[in-house]
Amino acid sequence: MQKYRFIHHYKLLKQPFVLLDSVRHRWILIIFSVVFGVLFINIFVPFNINRWNKDSGVEQLIRLSGFGIITGLVLFISQFGVRKIAGVKHFCVGTFLLWFIGELFFMSVFFIFYQSSWDISIKQFLKDIPDSFKYTLLGVLIPYSLALLFISQIIQKTKLNQLQEKTEKPGFKAGLLDFPDEKGIVRFSISGKHILYLESADNYVIIHYISNDKLAKQILRNSMKNIESLFGDTALKRCHRSFMVNLQKIEFADYGRSKCQVKLFGIEKFIPVSRKFYPEFKPFVKS
Repeated sequence: MQKYRFIHHYKLLKQPFVLLDSVRHRWILIIFSVVFGVLFINIFVPFNINRWNKDSGVEQLIRLSGFGIITGLVLFISQFGVRKIAGVKHFCVGTFLLWFIGELFFMSVFFIFYQSSWDISIKQFLKDIPDSFKYTLLGVLIPYSLALLFISQIIQKTKLNQLQEKTEKPGFKAGLLDFPDEKGIVRFSISGKHILYLESADNYVIIHYISNDKLAKQILRNSMKNIESLFGDTALKRCHRSFMVNLQKIEFADYGRSKCQVKLFGIEKFIPVSRKFYPEFKPFVKS
């Protein structure tokens, strides 16, 4: 059991982290963190930070706002400077977490020097690092998380719009696709261009699709094998014993030696392409 948990966690850490791939999204993170930081620290003065120096009024306002500005400066250097120098265009979950910890560490270093007016001994600096890192984590985690949540909503909305606008590949039947049950009785019909993927669950098939810009699903009593035979001339292709996917909706494909996994527009989960179906499935993905 522990072995499987380790494998699951390892695979999770290897998943792509796309929220900060776009330049626009990085700017959203930076600006939101600065604005939130300046307002939050001046209104709520966490950790009694207003008492760390003997100042007040405008002088204190400027000093406290400096913490928010430093946050934005570190994020700017990290996301646009260090990433460019290091050649990091895309994160996976694991590297993002390490990168975030690195950003927190450098913020905490800058905060120590800033609070001490850039005059501090090495001994005092090493003593202050743990507390500074703790305060930085508590202070930055909220705006950072909210910014990522906002960015994820933007991405989700964009992908749903792309689903509606994406042109069809040749070979997909126009109009509605009829879905019969195991007795051959048509239970419902769904527009082919709105279907994302089909998932097998015991004696049922779950059809995942887009309806009114939202994810929806229908459950049908039938086998995946029967459904596959019905839609062999469409963009719905079998990729696994439990899955069929709409080739039009594939956003990202992660290739292995004899199998891969694909990510569809509008959903976060990855769908496996098994060893059995890989040889026939891969040419369709790369076409």
